[in-house]
Amino acid sequence: MPFIDVKIYDRRLTPESERALIERLTQATVDVLGEEVREQTWITLTGIPPQHWGIAGKPGT
Repeated sequence: MPFIDVKIYDRRLTPESERALIERLTQATVDVLGEEVREQTWITLTGIPPQHWGIAGKPGT
């Protein structure tokens, strides 16, 4: 079963972006692995505040 875990700045997640990410990531997986994996593909979206990210040794804010 394909499992895709996305971590992203929380401010980028809206109901519309969540829906689009889930649909498009699922479709990309199907495009590569075949239609039979659609029903087995799991996507999780986790919004993280920018200050909880470390980028190049600094907070993401």
